[in-house]
Amino acid sequence: AAVYTTNLVKGAPLTVTKNNIANGKAQAVICNSGNANTCNWNGIEIAEGMCALVEQHTGIAASDVVVASTGVIGQPLDITPIAAGIPALVDSLSADGGADAAEGIMTTDTVKKEVAVEFTVGGKTCRIGGIAKGSGMIHPNMCTMLAFLTTDLAIEKSLLQEAVSEVVTDTFNMITVDGDTSTNDSLIAMANGQAGNDLITTKDESYHTFKEALFFVCEYLA
Repeated sequence: AAVYTTNLVKGAPLTVTKNNIANGKAQAVICNSGNANTCNWNGIEIAEGMCALVEQHTGIAASDVVVASTGVIGQPLDITPIAAGIPALVDSLSADGGADAAEGIMTTDTVKKEVAVEFTVGGKTCRIGGIAKGSGMIHPNMCTMLAFLTTDLAIEKSLLQEAVSEVVTDTFNMITVDGDTSTNDSLIAMANGQAGNDLITTKDESYHTFKEALFFVCEYLA
């Protein structure tokens, strides 16, 4: 599930991500800081190229990759250093890498932003964690703000999207820093079902328990 900036100008990574997750599936996120890859003639090509690099080095289909960029607008993004860095990124993947990722996406942030909680659904222990970055260009409707959430809950895509959209309205979309709305704001939530709970398909007690945990994570990061 995902929500994006309301700015009329949107960065190329948003376009590519929207296309890639249109089928409700994603397996990886690649993100760069320092350059927003926005207002560039070859922006789509570069964003798709970043996804292709993930496929080349992990075997995950490029069409299952979320791509995000944050930083300076209107500057060409050279994919060469990204391509050079991919092998080291893949080698460093680990279950304990969340804090490194939270630090890696920082730009003008003064602190890294991360949180995780556990909750119980249908007798199963479930988890949801998130990292975010952003400290400027934040005016209602997110901004140079990226957030990546993961959960092991089993939930239908449409309900995950509904929960995310509603929770963001009362958390990230209530922040104002400097009155500027950016071009690349994104919040991505991925659920893999590995907690083993019965798939949530209705707005039952399990759904509301998850939504409460989701709200806590988003409010904390916001």
